[in-house]
Amino acid sequence: MRYFFIVIGTLIFFITDSLCNFRVPPGTVLLDRKTSTYMDAAEITVSAWAEYLFWLKKEKGEQSEAYLSAIPDSTTCEKLYGAFRYFSHPRFRNYPIVGVNYSQAIAYCQWRTDRVNEKTKKEKITYILPDVQDYQMAFDKQKKIKKINSGIEAVNSKKRKLTGIGFNVQELTADSNVIVAGIEEGHLIFDDYRGISYTLGFRCKAIISKE
Repeated sequence: MRYFFIVIGTLIFFITDSLCNFRVPPGTVLLDRKTSTYMDAAEITVSAWAEYLFWLKKEKGEQSEAYLSAIPDSTTCEKLYGAFRYFSHPRFRNYPIVGVNYSQAIAYCQWRTDRVNEKTKKEKITYILPDVQDYQMAFDKQKKIKKINSGIEAVNSKKRKLTGIGFNVQELTADSNVIVAGIEEGHLIFDDYRGISYTLGFRCKAIISKE
């Protein structure tokens, strides 16, 4: 069973005019200066995914394969406050999107790449899933966690530092067989990908290149 998103309030679209003269891709922090690589400070949120669905519905149609295939499988999320409420209630709009699979995450990265590059002129941004090495580098840069709370927490959009890696939701990686599974004795651990889950989300890596 799948539930449709209900977007409440005014959508603030992900892409802004400020991208035309960007220094850092929006929502990201520097990961590796040598390779001009950036990484989302936090996981992709329910709100960001709702904007993605809004665009697909408007541009492709409500019955299009692109739109229907992007809807998360909500049956995996019933343990999160009720599947329908998690994806529709304003309280959870800044929580990580969960219940999406590897193919859906890849499609989102491509959509984000296309939308951002409609605004850029001299440089190109490519969004992809971070690989294991990216996550390890980001984890080392992330502020050390003193206490890990149980359950999934909201993303703080105001923070400009890496957060949530290994201790909020599990995360998809560029390797379709591997996910970020958690933290054990201060080290980031990885595990096999077993399909969509109410604890599995993702974030993007951004690579800047000259046109």
